[in-house]
Parts: sequence; structure tokens; C-alpha cells
Amino acid sequence: MCNIGLLIAISLLALTAIGAGSMQLRKAFRHSPKLPEEFALAVAWVFAVASLVWLTAYLCGFTILGFGSPWSWLAAAHFFFAGFGALTVTALCCRCVSHPLALRVLRTLLFIHPLAYLITAGGIMGYPYCDEMGASLYQALFISQLACFLLGDPSRLPRGPKFLLVFALIVPTCTMVPALFWAWRTPILDLFQMVRYHGIVNAVGHIGLAFGAFAWGRPSSHATPSNSPS
Repeated sequence: MCNIGLLIAISLLALTAIGAGSMQLRKAFRHSPKLPEEFALAVAWVFAVASLVWLTAYLCGFTILGFGSPWSWLAAAHFFFAGFGALTVTALCCRCVSHPLALRVLRTLLFIHPLAYLITAGGIMGYPYCDEMGASLYQALFISQLACFLLGDPSRLPRGPKFLLVFALIVPTCTMVPALFWAWRTPILDLFQMVRYHGIVNAVGHIGLAFGAFAWGRPSSHATPSNSPS
């Protein structure tokens, strides 16, 4: 049985996320030129709302798509960090680099993010080969992201936050290693160890530190706001 106060609090968080995504979407449409990373920052909030849906299911003991506790909690965390967080990091990395090729690759990764997420979700639901494909795709994505940032002339980000972001981008290339072993049915960690060394380390070391670097450096968009009336 859900506490009414809890439901109200989660509903308010969901409305806040929807509002933030809507404002970012409006801002993306007003930019000139219209850039994929600015739209990705809006789309990322969809994952945040989905995370709150799964969190509600976990806290209230509901089952969604046949998954109950603790999988509903893991789904909530995955939607927030691997969905909202990781997509936001890549989108903001686009703001940091100046090299055209690196920027083009990073923008391509924005479209790969939801694909990798859906394939991974398919693996969790039992579809064959999706675990292997999803984990491999995520590893390739994180390695490509790190390379594009390092080689893409990240001069639009000051020195201090740049070093912090480099560390944050290295983290998932390491924490994906046990995930790859898990996906390929040769696990080196059990489920609880995966939560600790893959999930929590990614949440803090990748998403947390990256968000801190962006808040510190505040990289600006490659586009400028349009003068057209709203």
C-alpha cells in the first residue's frame, strides 16, 4: 500500500521533470542552428520520468511487465543513470569540443544511446543475444565518447573541470568490463557486487563527477538563441 504523501512527492518530481524537459525542448527549437545535443538534453528527461514510474512500482510493491522487487528498483536506477544521466553527459560533451569530426561522432552517439538502452532492456526481458549486443554497444559508446573528448579540442571547457570530466569519462570504460563478462555469461561478480562496482561506481564516478564538471565549467551551446518570437 502506497503512502499518499509519497505518491504526491513522486508526482511533483515527475511534473518537475516534464517541465524541465519541455523548457529545454522549447529552447532547442529556438536555437539557430537546431542542434541534436540540445534536443537530446530534452529527450533525456523522458528517462527521468520513466525512472520515477519504476521507483513508484518498487516503493508500492507493484509489478510492471512481470518485474517486481528488486528488479523494479534496478530498473529505476538504470533509467535514471544509464538513460537520463548518460545521455545528458554525451549531450553536454558536444558543447565542450570544437573539432568537427569529434563533434560529428559525439552527435552520432546521441542516437546510439537509446538504441543501446533498448537492446539492453531486451536482454533483461530474455530476448536472445540482446545482453551481449547491449553491453558491447555501451562499451564501444563509452570508449568512443572518451576518445572524441580527448582528441576533439575540448577548449570550450576550462582546465579544472576538463580534468574532472576526463576522469568521469574514463570510469564507465572500466566499470563496463564486469558488465561485459556478465552479459557473455561468464560473470566475475555476483548481482550484489555488480550493483556496487558497476552501478554505484558509475552513478557516482561517471554521472556524479561529470555533472559536477559541467556545473563547474558551464559549457555553452554551439548555437545561439533565435530572435524569433516565442
